[in-house]
Amino acid sequence: MKALEIRPEFSPLSITRALWKRKLFLVAFWMMGTVLITGIVFSLQPLYTSYAVIQVESQQIPEAYVAATVQTPLEARLDMLKQQVLSHDRLWGLIESLDLYPKLRARLTKEEVLRVMRDDIGINLVRGWSSRGPGAFEVVYQAPKAEIAAEVANRVGMFFINENLRQRTDEATATSDFLNQQLAEAEKRLRENETILKEFKLTHNGELPQQEAALLASMSQSRTELLGIQEALGRAQQNKLILESSMAYAQAVVRERQEAARRQSENANAPVAEVTVAVPTAPAAPTELDRALRELSAARARYYDSHPDVQRMMQEVQRLEREDAARRAAERPAVERQAQQAAERRATPPAATPATRVPPETMAAENLRVEELRAQLSAVTQDMLHLESRRRRVLDEIGDVQNRIRALPVREQQLAAITRDYETCRTNYASLLNKKLAAEMAANMERWQKSQRFVMLDQARIPQKPSRPRRLLLSAAGTLFSLLAGAAVAFLLQLKANQLLGEWELPANTPILGRIPRLQDV
Repeated sequence: MKALEIRPEFSPLSITRALWKRKLFLVAFWMMGTVLITGIVFSLQPLYTSYAVIQVESQQIPEAYVAATVQTPLEARLDMLKQQVLSHDRLWGLIESLDLYPKLRARLTKEEVLRVMRDDIGINLVRGWSSRGPGAFEVVYQAPKAEIAAEVANRVGMFFINENLRQRTDEATATSDFLNQQLAEAEKRLRENETILKEFKLTHNGELPQQEAALLASMSQSRTELLGIQEALGRAQQNKLILESSMAYAQAVVRERQEAARRQSENANAPVAEVTVAVPTAPAAPTELDRALRELSAARARYYDSHPDVQRMMQEVQRLEREDAARRAAERPAVERQAQQAAERRATPPAATPATRVPPETMAAENLRVEELRAQLSAVTQDMLHLESRRRRVLDEIGDVQNRIRALPVREQQLAAITRDYETCRTNYASLLNKKLAAEMAANMERWQKSQRFVMLDQARIPQKPSRPRRLLLSAAGTLFSLLAGAAVAFLLQLKANQLLGEWELPANTPILGRIPRLQDV
């Protein structure tokens, strides 16, 4: 007979049949597991959670008037504050003051206890009506006692408030101190540049670009003065020529009369008071040389000696002087003949020579006139020397002004470099001064708590019931787990027995010969 092959898969009827056959075991396992888990759940220590809400208040003074120097975002600031608030010394002082974690302190190290407390403290951001940033944050703490949870949450919240105020004040003060230091250095550099600029202006006074108009005006004035001096020299030269001519004429008259008086004194027959005088002719009209000298003086009044026109006139004057000397040399024999004739006339007896009596008063007047002309000539000569000295001085001044004007481009470049450094330092100093004043106002604003600050919006309250553990939920979960675990164990036990649970487990088309009813014990 062919052996029966039982289907390997488990049908719902087989599972139900197996659990039904082990129903007493399943119920006992379920009840025991439920009681055990419920007992464990209700034996857990309750934990109370308390919340302290801290609001972030905006700056009370408009930023258009006072800008805060602390611009750290709230999230980054909370991270920095969390490191300070949850520091080792601060938390351990809180643990000792409130006698927290007594059992853990008995068997764990200080670092392990602090790690447990940091895990129990939570910092959560609370979003406000605006989605642009958080308007508040909450400090969460859980403890076995409700009063301890509220107290720790409030203290940690105050830690955040005080630490935020201290850090913002320190940052604002540090910014102000830093700007004060930078301002002092900028002021020192500015003073150094001011000294350099001042020394440069004092050293090169008269050569500065802004003095160009004054230099041009001074040179124009000097040229005008030079023109006046040249004209005065020309007039003095003419006066000198006239005086020299007049003096030569007067001296010739005096000499002739003295010679005539000497001859009369030598001639014993002639009266002593009578003198034969040959009256000299009047001065001749100005010659071509005199006109050339006047033109040279006028040219010098307008131009320097190196000017081509002045050089040409000087050459012309030299040529005329040479011609005049040659003419005088050619006329010398005629003059000598006239002198010889005069000597012959003097040798002629007095009776044959007509004589003119010259009184002594006339001789004295002629001598006085000669002395006056000599004094006038000396005065004119002194005036010419003085004018020539002034002319040289004005020429030196014009040359000095020209040198200064030629040096203007170089001085302009040097002054531009010095001024650029000075303006840079001055702008930097003004900027730092404005920033320093703004930083001082911001520091005062932080001290008076008029800037962004933390405010305890809602203090932590004593919770009325524990937040952990959730006993009903855990008990229900334990009951369900016990039922499922009991069903699994019962099915495995029935499966291990290797029993046929019903005809549905037989292969298909298996003939059934009969059914044996359930026998009951009598």
